[in-house]
Amino acid sequence: MTTSEATTLHFTARRPGVPPLSVTLVGSDALIRVRHELDLGLTRLKDELPSLAVEDDKDLDRVFQCLHGLGRTLLFILFGARQTVLKDLQTFWRQAVPFARNPTLPPPLVECVGPKDSFLPLEFLPLSGIAPGPPVENREAFITACGTLVGFSCVVRRAMLPAPVRGGTGATTLRTGPQGRLPARYLYYEHLDGAMAELAWFTGAAHAHVDLEGPYPHAADGGPTLAEQIFDPRLLLDGERRALPDQLQHFACHCYTRSDDPLAAEIELSGAGHHSRTTLRTLGADLVALGVSHDERDFELPLVTMNACGSGRMRAQDAPSFPYLFLMNGNRGFIGTETEIPDDVAAAFSQALYERFLIRRLPLGRALLESRRHLLHTLANPLGLSYAAYADPDLHIRPAPEEQPHDPARADHH
Repeated sequence: MTTSEATTLHFTARRPGVPPLSVTLVGSDALIRVRHELDLGLTRLKDELPSLAVEDDKDLDRVFQCLHGLGRTLLFILFGARQTVLKDLQTFWRQAVPFARNPTLPPPLVECVGPKDSFLPLEFLPLSGIAPGPPVENREAFITACGTLVGFSCVVRRAMLPAPVRGGTGATTLRTGPQGRLPARYLYYEHLDGAMAELAWFTGAAHAHVDLEGPYPHAADGGPTLAEQIFDPRLLLDGERRALPDQLQHFACHCYTRSDDPLAAEIELSGAGHHSRTTLRTLGADLVALGVSHDERDFELPLVTMNACGSGRMRAQDAPSFPYLFLMNGNRGFIGTETEIPDDVAAAFSQALYERFLIRRLPLGRALLESRRHLLHTLANPLGLSYAAYADPDLHIRPAPEEQPHDPARADHH
């Protein structure tokens, strides 16, 4: 809650017997400063990673100290060095989610509510263990130590104000078409190795599960614009419409942000000799024009995933500009990164997420958490923490009728 005098964070728990906690931040601009520090800290973290995988145990403690040190710095910007406040915060967290770090139990759900311009980077806060602990000497200790951060121990749902919370019939289910394949659309920057690796996975290993439209841009002239595809996910690139709209739109591209003007943030796409850089200002204006010139949409809009590949282009303090655009358009959810992600990490995380969500059909929140943990366990790479979900964690794929489990008893009855 922000007033002209101060900003206060309110923590409440559904667990019985845990009293709520309210903490006034240090300075009215603390949430702005904390996102600036997040950007600097993520840049340092990427520099500390020797490659996609951290192979040498000698590197593990350095990587963890950089990650945990970032979390402690964020806490300092938010709350200062006020000992009582920090202890109260850690006590609240341990009482509210006492089993968060137990891998044998379902992870707790935490909802983080805030406006676009001052969003709390909850996933990076080490609320289960603010003190860094002993040096990390091996992979197992590294994984355990990373569990002190919220994003590695909890399913986090971000609810962005004032974007409407999606609800009602069908809001938490993605529908499949013939042969149980999910209608999806792929938009990319073809000169990124990670984008091409993701496309190869969609058209290869995931082909039986995904009815893919794209990639876009494509070779043919004409066809729907980027804004038209976002506004009406039924549109095919050849100008036709499919009966079941896109249930997923996946961007693997460059994203650019400018702190002095969030509407100047850009999406850069390239393919088949076509290239475009579109600002959020232009996209928003086009969506407004489409909205007033068309009938009200009577179908659910897709989940959007934006994998910001590359380096030196997107800053954490402006990253919420992208989900804001899609949530205000009415999309069912948005998954994106807090900063640009190296190509190889983006491709690895994308595959891990979609293997769990599209193929194994886990609910979205659990699939995202397990994908972060997958990169942590297999590569000792903590950058999966950079992926944030503005979506209902129960969002899942509903099987088509032909995919429903066969019930012999019912068949015999009929």
